[in-house]
Amino acid sequence: MQKKTLLVTGAAVSALLSANLIALPADAQSYKNKTVTIVVGFGAGGGADTFGRLLGRHLGANIPDRPTVIVQNSPGAGGFKAVNHVYTVAPKDGTYIILTASAHATAPSMGNKAARWDMFKLQWLGNLTREPASCVASGSSGIKSVMEGKTRQIIFGASGKSATSAIQPRLLANLLGLNLKVIAGYKGTASQRLAMEKGELDATCSFWASLALGPQRQEMESGKLVPIVQFGSKPHPAFRGAPLVYDLAKTEDDRKVMRFIYGPSEISRPFAVAPGVPAAQVAMLRGSFWKTVNSDALKADAEKLRLIVDPMDWKETEAALRESLDVSKKIIDRAKWASSFTAKK
Repeated sequence: MQKKTLLVTGAAVSALLSANLIALPADAQSYKNKTVTIVVGFGAGGGADTFGRLLGRHLGANIPDRPTVIVQNSPGAGGFKAVNHVYTVAPKDGTYIILTASAHATAPSMGNKAARWDMFKLQWLGNLTREPASCVASGSSGIKSVMEGKTRQIIFGASGKSATSAIQPRLLANLLGLNLKVIAGYKGTASQRLAMEKGELDATCSFWASLALGPQRQEMESGKLVPIVQFGSKPHPAFRGAPLVYDLAKTEDDRKVMRFIYGPSEISRPFAVAPGVPAAQVAMLRGSFWKTVNSDALKADAEKLRLIVDPMDWKETEAALRESLDVSKKIIDRAKWASSFTAKK
C-alpha cells in the first residue's frame, strides 16, 4: 500500500505554529531571532533555579516569534546583584526577566542601600507558585526544632548577609533569644545542603514545600533533612509538624514583624521586568506568562518534578506584595533591628 505524503506550505506551517501564541501588539518589538534571558540571582540546583528553569523550558513557545529562552544564574549578595543588574543595566526591551525573592521585597522598605530598586516600579509578569518556606536541619545534627537554639548553637548557611536565607534565622535569633549563627557566602541552597552533608552547617532556610515534596523528597523521608520551623500562614504537611513561626512569637508586635518578613516568602516565585520596558512589550509578556503557567506542558513538567504550581497574574502579585509591605514605621524599625547581624537587646 502506497503511503500518502502530506505537503504543508511554509505559510501554513507558520500559521499552525503561531495559532496558539499571544498576539504581538502592533507597537511592540519583534522577538524574531532574539534571546530572552531569565535571570536567577542564585546558584544552580536550588529552589529559585528549579522554578526559573521550569518557566524557561516553556515560555518561548508562548511568545510571538518563538524566541530562545535561557536561564542565567547570577549569584551574589543574596540575589541583590541580579535584581540591580536587571533593574538598572540590562536592556529595557523585554528580553531580560528577573526572578525575585522575598528578601528583595522587604529590603527597600528597610532602607537597605544595596537594594537599588523600587518594588512597585518593577513591572510584574506574575507569580508561578504560592507556597510556604521552612528551615531544615541535617539529620546528622540531631536537631528537631529551632527552639533547641535555647540550649545549643545552630549554624545556618546563607547566600549573602541580605539574603532570605540569612534574614529568616537572624530574625528568629533576635526575637526569640536563640543561639543561631549565620555563615554567609554560599551560592545557593544547593551548596548549603552540600555543606550540611559535610558537617560544616547544621541547617538552612529558604526551603520551600516544593523542594520537600519534589527534588528533596527522598532526603525528607529518610530523615537526612529535618524541618525545624515553618513560615506559612498555616501548618503545611510537607514540613511534618515543625513549629509554625507565628506560634513562637512573644508579643503581637513581634508577630507583625514576622509577617512582614516571612509573609512575602509565600509569594514565592514572582517574575518581573524592569521599569522602562515599553508598555506594549510588558502587556505581551504578561499574556505569554499567564498562558505558559496554565499550559498543559508546564503543568505536566511540574508534576513530573513534583513542584507546586499555583500561579498568580501580575495584578494579584502586585496586590499581594503591597498588602505584605503595608506596615507601620514602628514594625519596620523593629524588623530592621531583628534582622541585623549586630542586633543588641
